[in-house]
Amino acid sequence: MVDRGPGGLVLMPVALGTPHVLIKGRTSTQTTVRYPARGVATLWTAGTRAPAGSAVRLLGRVRAGLLEALRSPATTTDLARALGVTPSAVSQHLRVLRASGLVTSERSGRHVLHLTTALGTALIGEG
Repeated sequence: MVDRGPGGLVLMPVALGTPHVLIKGRTSTQTTVRYPARGVATLWTAGTRAPAGSAVRLLGRVRAGLLEALRSPATTTDLARALGVTPSAVSQHLRVLRASGLVTSERSGRHVLHLTTALGTALIGEG
């Protein structure tokens, strides 16, 4: 059992760090629980899986690659790095994919996360 402390309980998923749960308790403010984040095994592989040939023929290499990479949420900068294109090119492609209903975008703090919609996933296949 974890005692919350006067400032509450902070849950902190950690992608780079120990694979163990760490609890920092008995502080004057709050108790912090650090734990391994889910999905870390695929963190560095975004955009490395080749999209299906039919999606490439229909959408083009970059847009099909974006849909494949967006099976998990990513920022414009993350996508640009993974696909080897400029962030402005990614933004332009995302605008078209969003207007077509294949991608959705949502603000999360200071970042905008993009994700393939159900229609986008159906287009590139469940793979």
